[in-house]
Amino acid sequence: MFLINKYGFTNLSYKAIYSFQTIRLFILFRIVDPFMHYIFFATLASSLVGSDYLKYVVIGNIAYYTCQTIMINYMNMFRMERRYGTLELNIASPTPTLLIIFRKGIVPLLDGLFVFIVGLVIGWVLFGITMPTGNLDTLLMLIPITMFSVISFSFLFASVSLLFSNVNLFLNISLAFFQVFCGVNFSVTLLPEPLEMLARMLPLTHSIEALRSIYSLENYDVYQLLGKEIIIGVCYLTVSVLLVSVMEKLARKNGALLKNI
Repeated sequence: MFLINKYGFTNLSYKAIYSFQTIRLFILFRIVDPFMHYIFFATLASSLVGSDYLKYVVIGNIAYYTCQTIMINYMNMFRMERRYGTLELNIASPTPTLLIIFRKGIVPLLDGLFVFIVGLVIGWVLFGITMPTGNLDTLLMLIPITMFSVISFSFLFASVSLLFSNVNLFLNISLAFFQVFCGVNFSVTLLPEPLEMLARMLPLTHSIEALRSIYSLENYDVYQLLGKEIIIGVCYLTVSVLLVSVMEKLARKNGALLKNI
């Protein structure tokens, strides 16, 4: 009974928010769709600059697709809460709002982790990106750090998305921004210096460089990159917590949360 009560909240969130609740739909959205995504960019890169660049692009897109999955799920969670009027109820409940949000974030986190691992397996089987057995410990270290920074940003992203009436437009622009400025398909060092500085403030940039370095596709100091990724994650998490606190105070004061948007 204790376990049911403890994990029931997360399970109910999954049932309420996720549109795919069958194995067939799960395979379609979480294996087939990323598979086609990697195929598309790998083919595009091979046709433009040759097959030597293929692994570089696939690794970048594995990290990007993981980030995309978490961001969409987190934003969808907030959007559905607002649509059905339960966002204010969460804030009014005796349980701290942050605790509610973090517990609901468990499902997007596990979902993103699954997509990331499946992506690495697809890269290994289909594109010949062999597992770095000598750097396996570093790879295992990278996964939770990347998840932490991405979910911290997704937390902020989902909160800000409440300000937009057209959430899908905001989401599409944000994902396109990430694909260009996080070094998914090319190194951020090719960007003009001001834009490279901007890119290095985003959560995924250092993780992609670290992941490529682990797979010996780039030559960076992995631990230094992971340290920067942790700092970026903490910064986004701090801003997110402050933003949610402000939203909570406004909701308690006005009795509604962004109802007119």
